[in-house]
Parts: sequence; structure tokens; C-alpha cells
Amino acid sequence: MRNKIAAPLLVIVALLLVFGQVGFAQDMKGKFGIGAGVAYITYSEDDGFDPDENVMYGGNLTYFIQKHLSLELSVNYVNTDAYLDNSNIGELEQIPILLSLRGHLSTNTKVGPYVTVGVGYYLNDFEMESSSPAGYDLDPDDSFGFHVGGGVEYFFNEHFAFNADFKWMWSNVDFSGTGPDGIIIRDEEVDVDAFTAGVGLKFYF
Repeated sequence: MRNKIAAPLLVIVALLLVFGQVGFAQDMKGKFGIGAGVAYITYSEDDGFDPDENVMYGGNLTYFIQKHLSLELSVNYVNTDAYLDNSNIGELEQIPILLSLRGHLSTNTKVGPYVTVGVGYYLNDFEMESSSPAGYDLDPDDSFGFHVGGGVEYFFNEHFAFNADFKWMWSNVDFSGTGPDGIIIRDEEVDVDAFTAGVGLKFYF
């Protein structure tokens, strides 16, 4: 599925690089950007725990430290079904708060490829399937993680830009399983790693 999602975005990136060779003069240093985007997220399975693929929404703020370096703070949201040994056990809710350092590769002033590295804090919650036995619950802790990725921004003019973005995200989440009396019956760390491919729009000022 990752290849099905990534391939169209790679085509978009290639077209932007080919047709974006006519630029306009601008200096991004000191500029702020505000944006919104949507991404398709796929999770890796770990010990039978397998969150479903789904759509993630988010907003972001960007600041260009200099021409080739920017910081981006993004807040995202995803809610998806989760499976354990192929059985639906409930819904995983995540709010990834990501801080990214982006290195912008110099091509021209209209099309800007970039690479990304960063850290994240994940607000995690879980709602058990309604058919689960009464009194049983699965409680995930919030978690830290890191990510790498890349993308490209295409500037329609000096203020508006379209971007295609890819990220590989790694995060370990502690899950506590409790019984009817609140007694912990299982405590386990699970790798909730994910790949995202998305698009968005930004306004720079």
C-alpha cells in the first residue's frame, strides 16, 4: 500500500521539478508560513498489533531561519481501527506534535525540494471495541518519537505554496491492559511506527 500512495506523489514531485524552472526573485529568510494538509498514514505491525491505514489531518507553522534552513511545527490528528492478531479490538487515536528541521536544496526560487529530520510528542488514546467484555480497557501512554523525510514546495507566487511531503515516523508506546477491577493484566511496549505521504497548502508572509 505504501508504494500505491508514494508513487503518485513522486510523479507530482517530478512534474513540479520539470515545469517549475521559471522562478521569481524572493528571499525566504525570516519569513513565516502557516499551512494545512492531509496525509495518508500506514502503520507497521508489531507483535500482532496492527493499526489500519487511514487519513491524517493537520496544520503547521514554518519559520525560515535562513535561505536553506527552516523550522516547522505541526499538529496532526488521526483516528483508526486497530487489530490484534487480525481481530478488531478498538480505535487508536493519535495527535502527533512534530518539530522538524528542514534543509532546502537549492534549485530555483519557484520549486524547493527539502529533506526533514525531527522529533515528536504523540498524544495517544484508545477506545475499546463495543463488543469487548465489560470492564476491560487498553490505555496507551503518551510517547516521544523521531522522524525523517523529505518533500518539495511549489510556489504559485511569493506567498502561496503547494507542498508534497513524506515522513517515516518511529515511536514506542506503552500500553496497559486492565481488567474489570482496574487491575493491570498486561503491560507492554509496542512499536507504533508509521509512514505518511501527504499534500498541503501554505501561506508565507
